[in-house]
Amino acid sequence: MKKILFATTALIATAGIASAEVALTGWAEMGIMGGENGVDNSNDQFVTRVDATFTMSGESDNGITFGASVDLDETDGATSNAFVEADQGGETIFISGDFGTLTMGDTDGALDKAVAETDLMGDIDDSSTGFSVKGMAFMDTVSDANGQIARFDYSVAGFGLSVSAATPNTGDARANFGLGATYTVALGGADLDLGLGYQGGEDAEGWGLSAGTTVAGVTMVANYAEGIANAAGSADVVTKYYNIAATYSVDALTVGANYGEQHVDGVSTLKGFGLAAEYDLGGGLKVLAGYGESGDDVVGTLDQAASSYSLGLKMAF
Repeated sequence: MKKILFATTALIATAGIASAEVALTGWAEMGIMGGENGVDNSNDQFVTRVDATFTMSGESDNGITFGASVDLDETDGATSNAFVEADQGGETIFISGDFGTLTMGDTDGALDKAVAETDLMGDIDDSSTGFSVKGMAFMDTVSDANGQIARFDYSVAGFGLSVSAATPNTGDARANFGLGATYTVALGGADLDLGLGYQGGEDAEGWGLSAGTTVAGVTMVANYAEGIANAAGSADVVTKYYNIAATYSVDALTVGANYGEQHVDGVSTLKGFGLAAEYDLGGGLKVLAGYGESGDDVVGTLDQAASSYSLGLKMAF
């Protein structure tokens, strides 16, 4: 259920706007979570979370659409950049037309936008994805600690193209720039979604690719990426990311599994898997369960293991 608020005040005060709308959506979670951190410590506890998002949109007389969104669970008011508003941290702003779409704020870089991730489903504490999903956003924070990213997207002949830049928050760092592309290949009764991206900065760069499809109720995604730290005077350090996931849905039940690794040659291997189940009760209410387990294999030290579980309800409004 969505509660829609029409911004009549803005319509009266602003001339030339064809339409404007403000929407309020949100979700809430309640349940229990726990796990082991490798030394037999248990942190079983109740967990509650609430998230609200304001989405504003409008359209100019000549058909240009524009809008913004504010995610209230991310706006913590913390920033070290005098050129960023003090409440920045969960906002995105966009303008869109035949020329494409320009988005700025707390959004994905081109690499993260193009390469599909394996967090196909979750649970109330992200137990099923926290250890196992090695995300594609590793380049977004290389030179930018405030979530200030600008990305331009354009679609043509079945291709999706993205260009992005992330500005630094200190005078010593340089911006990083990204390129991304997506393409969907029709294969009989199923589509194969492909993604490829690159992003680079002063002392680091990364690239990744992904493939995904849905067949007979089974959704599958796999990706691979490399992040390269190449500071002057030092040997390159390459971090490799491997991810695979699948979900299966039948009636109101969806189950899923995923596996991921983050590997640095001669240094460490972080690996984990996750299992999740979701039952839709209808009307925006779901029962969620998740379990995840990780292994941290650091060269020269004892392996470290951890696990996490959660069970509870998620409500969409």
